[in-house]
Amino acid sequence: MRRKLARLTILLTLLGHSIAFAAPETQIFFANKTWKIVIDAETLQVRGGVSGEKQDLLLSGPQPQPTRISGLKVLPTEAYWELPDKHLTVSMRLEPEAFVVNFTSQSPGQFTWPILPPQSDLRAYILPFGQGSYVPMHDTIWAAYLTNNGGMSTTEDLSLPLWAMQDSQHTYTYQLTNPFNNELEFHVESGSLAAALTHSFTRISKDKTYGLRISLGPLSPVEPAKVYRRWLIQNRQFVTLKDKIRQTPDAAKLLGAAHVYLWGDGVSTKMLDSLRSNGFDRLWLGSPGWKALREHPQAIQKAKAFGYLIGPYDSYDSVHSPDAKPDDTWETAQFDRKLYDTGGIELADGKMKSGFQRKGYYVSEKVSEPYVKERVSRLMKEFNCNSWFIDCDAAGEFYEDFSTVHPATQEQEMEGRLRRMSWIRDAYHLVIGSEGGVAYSTGTIHFAHGIMGPIFGWGDPVLKAKTSPYFLGAYYPENGPAMFFKQVPLAPAYYHLFFDPRFRLPLYQTVFHDSVVVANHWSLPTLKFSDQVVERTLVEQLYNAPPLYHLNSQEFDKRKKWMKAQYAFFSPLQRLVGLLPMTDFAWLTADHRVQRTVFGNKYEIVANFRSEGFSYAGHKMPGRSVIAVNRLTGRVTAWP
Repeated sequence: MRRKLARLTILLTLLGHSIAFAAPETQIFFANKTWKIVIDAETLQVRGGVSGEKQDLLLSGPQPQPTRISGLKVLPTEAYWELPDKHLTVSMRLEPEAFVVNFTSQSPGQFTWPILPPQSDLRAYILPFGQGSYVPMHDTIWAAYLTNNGGMSTTEDLSLPLWAMQDSQHTYTYQLTNPFNNELEFHVESGSLAAALTHSFTRISKDKTYGLRISLGPLSPVEPAKVYRRWLIQNRQFVTLKDKIRQTPDAAKLLGAAHVYLWGDGVSTKMLDSLRSNGFDRLWLGSPGWKALREHPQAIQKAKAFGYLIGPYDSYDSVHSPDAKPDDTWETAQFDRKLYDTGGIELADGKMKSGFQRKGYYVSEKVSEPYVKERVSRLMKEFNCNSWFIDCDAAGEFYEDFSTVHPATQEQEMEGRLRRMSWIRDAYHLVIGSEGGVAYSTGTIHFAHGIMGPIFGWGDPVLKAKTSPYFLGAYYPENGPAMFFKQVPLAPAYYHLFFDPRFRLPLYQTVFHDSVVVANHWSLPTLKFSDQVVERTLVEQLYNAPPLYHLNSQEFDKRKKWMKAQYAFFSPLQRLVGLLPMTDFAWLTADHRVQRTVFGNKYEIVANFRSEGFSYAGHKMPGRSVIAVNRLTGRVTAWP
């Protein structure tokens, strides 16, 4: 019987029909021109593959124990049923472009789906860590990292709400339709990576539904990003940088701008004159504190006259006690006694959520709005900037707030952050940026710091011990903290995971290059690691992302030769391609060390990470170099 159904499935698929069958043993068969899907309603196991081909893949393995089902209904493109023992309703639907799965709970609890065991046909996972990572299934270093770091939040740890698997011919993209309260966890079975996603249905969430859209696509390392971009555009959730510039005209000044944090003698007219005279005609300038901006209003006016963007660092993430000692707090976390006593986020166990570095509390978005408006309005009167950096709001670190005074779901917390960033942007026509730039924030912000690579090593003693050769440095002196200015070699343990170009992917750029300008995190500026400067610069140039520096006048004198050479290649190019989508990415060699990006199908950038030369489009590239090719004119520019 099953063989007859399979043959009929193939026949009707070839004729262009979508079909479904339910066998007595609760197996469900779907097929269309793209997919063939086999579902076991009792175990929730799902297999999928290309219509007309024998080979298929486990889209989810079975639950540990089969469960009782009721009310199974099978329609031509959809099936739904109840799992009464788990208080769940299940629906599975085959659409032309995706297989859609949803689970709705009638009560709080947790549920795990999909379950992804090792499969011999799988080659790699594709994960949106920062820009993106290519993870071979049997890579022991990646396996150790993924399994030892516990479950990952799909809003904080993933820059896009998706992941993917690849076999030898296809890409299987899993896009989350509800990115909140999820934990993606990896483990190793038989020497290969396995994964599972667990969703928490919390008691304060009214809509207790989560689900995924699973897509079958070609074998491209950026296929998941292309799938997600199409979905955003189709659902009118994509905002181009061009549209943002229409709303906030100063955002056009981001195109071609290097990003610079100024410290000590740095916020001064003399420093600005020096930057300008050395050819830096477009810059985003940030001040880590408010004091320098208050004391040098003439520097702000000169920066704006030069066409630069300039703004302060601000944050509404944590609230500290007004009684905290000066060296145990920071200015952005100081509000008033009322907010400290009543505005913190309360966890499910009744405890308050400790703030960053376990100081104070994380603050509720519901009660912070008047404090945001008061502070920004006051500071804008003191220093009339044209940009603003709001730390953490785009980083995706959300908590359910179980307070009886200001309860909020993770989604409501997100909405509160977007509202306040939008208000700061619109009330003063400011160019705004934030840490991270996770997908949910991209319709609001203009730029983001941190997406160019995952942030790592916060608690690693190798990076924190003063006797270590990899010590990142202290947060002093005030005019040039070593944490930002001191060059150190990269601790070897982090190279394979976060810096080796073989495993880096521009997933985020493929989705959002023409929406958000992204740079490195301020704690990991372009020149931070002495042995990685060239490779990091190659990645920035390949992805068309600006460099990020920390400067005072002495540091600029030391670094300006390098900065000018990098700027001379990057800045004119981004002015040409900054409003174009990244339309393609490819490895040009089997070892993944020569890579190409394409923008608007008009410009391509090729980076050679090898030490030996490479020839491309008739141009001989030396080792560790990059070229840009104008497809319309054939003009080639090179770095270094």
